[in-house]
Amino acid sequence: MAENSETPSISMVPAIYRLVAGFLHAGVAIFLWNFFSYDNLWEILLVKPPSGAYILIGMFSLGFVPVLYSITQKSISPVLLVSVLLTVSAYSEWQGYFTSPFGGPGPFGVYILSWVGVVLLAGLAGNVELKLKQRETAAP
Repeated sequence: MAENSETPSISMVPAIYRLVAGFLHAGVAIFLWNFFSYDNLWEILLVKPPSGAYILIGMFSLGFVPVLYSITQKSISPVLLVSVLLTVSAYSEWQGYFTSPFGGPGPFGVYILSWVGVVLLAGLAGNVELKLKQRETAAP
């Protein structure tokens, strides 16, 4: 039996973009997490592995998933949303805005700890952008 020479070539570029974005966001987030004097992430992993894993998975997912949405939906809003939230939360934390009177996490900590909601919000933003694009192309 002869092999089919017409097998479709699958580009690895989108997968590489997603991985690079995930690792880049995780690297920046780990640096900021330690810079803002939250508990040392490596100690959290050793003492409370589920909590540390949740934080690390979130840091990676906040870069990976919006790029995944952007590539599959052909939209930019998921990446823009996460970029703006990262920048605003880090800047607010650095300036000392919005400090919690109860000693809880600051804006950057809330951004990281609520990563599931941020990822869902990014997906929603991508869907809204996609629907708006479809409306524009469907309108006469």
